[in-house]
Amino acid sequence: MVVVRVGTSTNLKELLKEGLTVSLPALFLCLLLDFFAGAVLGRFFEKIMNEYPVVLVILPGLMGLRGNIYGSLVSRFTTMLHLGEMSPSLRDENVTRNIFISLLLSLLPVTILWFVGVVKIRDVNMAIIVLLVVVASTIFAGVILGYSAAFTTIIPFRRGIDPDAVAGPIVTSVADLVTVPFLVGFILLYEAKTGIFYSLFVLSLVFMLMLRKFSKIRKRERRIFTEVLGVVGILALLSSISGSILESYSELIYASVIFSVMYPAVLDTTGNLGSIIGMKTSTRIHLGEIESIFNRLIFLEVAVYTIIGALLGLLANLTSVVIVRIALGKTVGLVIPFILLYPMLLFFVMFIAYFLAILFDRVGLDPDNATVPTITTLADIFSTLFTVGVAHLIV
Repeated sequence: MVVVRVGTSTNLKELLKEGLTVSLPALFLCLLLDFFAGAVLGRFFEKIMNEYPVVLVILPGLMGLRGNIYGSLVSRFTTMLHLGEMSPSLRDENVTRNIFISLLLSLLPVTILWFVGVVKIRDVNMAIIVLLVVVASTIFAGVILGYSAAFTTIIPFRRGIDPDAVAGPIVTSVADLVTVPFLVGFILLYEAKTGIFYSLFVLSLVFMLMLRKFSKIRKRERRIFTEVLGVVGILALLSSISGSILESYSELIYASVIFSVMYPAVLDTTGNLGSIIGMKTSTRIHLGEIESIFNRLIFLEVAVYTIIGALLGLLANLTSVVIVRIALGKTVGLVIPFILLYPMLLFFVMFIAYFLAILFDRVGLDPDNATVPTITTLADIFSTLFTVGVAHLIV
């Protein structure tokens, strides 16, 4: 077994090497995945805004919390691998158990966010269909995400690469990749083939029961479920803030055109960078490598990832210009306020992630269970406010 230790990169050259050769390729891949979701969202944004507004209330939280739950799963996998508690194999029993727990956990925020959406929109008939769509898509997407989490931690670990620098961004981006298309796909399926839609909904519930049968839940998994359930339940309410903002300012974002496509990428990149710092800090805490709250390493690390994030922001803007012109037939250009201000947002979010991991450890919570969900939820709120603010500047 190859044991990879984090925290050994202690100078700027080593941090730049890791950031540019490990994290940047993973984050760039994530950006490409995000734009598949962004293209789908941009294509159907008007339809969702006019016919299924509850989805807009749910969407940011659904994207964020789904990434949170499976990002937390990644964080647990990486820590277990580093500590030798899990073998680097998809057949390890920890894989099935933790995937089932994550599926259960992902259904709670769906229900909370849906309820908030119903209260805000007050269209019960439409809301019931949205609930069925979201539950079915959550279960189907959860299976993909669960095994993606296992695959993207185990494979890098086998090859001597720190999975903390790779797996989190990939899984949260896969979450965005499957969330929007699955939502839109099930909505279109309901409208075109109602019988097939209801059959898939029932099939998703049957699959959950079958997975439960093959999962032997131990005391440790019960603690994980309880901890993450509490954190995710609170964060689901916080995530409704993002959804309410998105729904309230949907016409502004739609009018800006470019942000209706770029929105998933902005949320995901911000959350990804926060997750990287959060997961690295969590692993260092478990390995006893955090000697003081303020240290040179964290400042260098955040600075390196801020530079990487600024580059990704520019690439996101350029890619959005191309997608808007090809997919929507409209002409847009670079958003200068976004390019200039986005690195500041990233710097702020990454430092919050670092301090959150330390805070959770100090209050007795496992930072692997709490840090990623919390920082990505906060990143969603900050990113949504940031997007609306920049859209105000350009519209």
